[in-house]
Amino acid sequence: MIITISPAKILDFESPATIEKKTKPHFEKDADYLNDILKDLSANEIGTLMNINPKITLDVYQYVQSFGMGRAPKKQAALAYNGMVYLGLDSKTFSESDWEFAQKHLTILSGLYGALKPLDVIHPYRLEMHTKVVNDRGVDLYAYWKKTLTEHLAKQLKTNGNIWLNLASNEYSKVIDKKALGKNVRIITPSFKQDTPKGYKQIVVYAKKARGLMSRFVIQNRITTIEDLKHFDTEGYSFSPSLSNGDDWVFIR
Repeated sequence: MIITISPAKILDFESPATIEKKTKPHFEKDADYLNDILKDLSANEIGTLMNINPKITLDVYQYVQSFGMGRAPKKQAALAYNGMVYLGLDSKTFSESDWEFAQKHLTILSGLYGALKPLDVIHPYRLEMHTKVVNDRGVDLYAYWKKTLTEHLAKQLKTNGNIWLNLASNEYSKVIDKKALGKNVRIITPSFKQDTPKGYKQIVVYAKKARGLMSRFVIQNRITTIEDLKHFDTEGYSFSPSLSNGDDWVFIR
C-alpha cells in the first residue's frame, strides 16, 4: 500500500527535528530547475503568479532567492510541513519503526519537489500544484509532473500490492494519470464527514486533519491490506458502508 498526501502551505523550520535521519529528494534536480524559473521573476511577478498578499510574497521571494544555498534552512519534509494534515499525522511522535514504515509507504506530493518521502530534506518554499509555471514540458506544473509522477507512483505500487490510498487533495492527486496506472491498481479514496443538523457533511478543516489521522493509523498499525483500512476509528470516525460507493469510501463521526 502506498499512501499519498498533499503538502502544506504552513511551514515550521524553527522547532528542532525529532529525528536525525535524513534522506535526499528523488527529484531534487527538478526542484532546482523549477526554482530557477521562479528566480527570474520579480517579487511582484511572483505575487501575481501565486495570487498571494504582499507579506507572503516577500517571504516566498526570499525562499526562491535563497533556495539550495548554504544559508537556507532545511528540515525533513514530514516535520517541516505544519498544516492540518500534519497535525493529524503528528510525525514528531513517531517511533523509529514508525519512520521506517512511513519511508516505505507514505508519499507527499509537491509542486516543487514532485514526490517526497517523509524524511527527505526540503528547503522552505511555496509552489502549489495548480500554479501556472511555464516550463520546458508545458504551461503548468501538471504538464511538468504528470508523466514523471505517474511512472514514479506506478513503480512504487508494483512492489506494494498495487493498492493506492489516495489521501491527497484533488489539486494534487489529479497530477497522477489514474488510467495509466493500469487495471491492476486499486485506488481507495476516502472522504470524512461530520454529523450536522443537515445530515453528514464534509467540513474542510476536519477533513484535512482526518487525512493525516488515517495516514498515522496506517503507519502505526502497519496496515497493508484494504479491509484493515475499514477499522480506522481515530477521534471517533467509523466506516459507513451505506454512504460509501465502490472505492470512494466515507468515514463519519
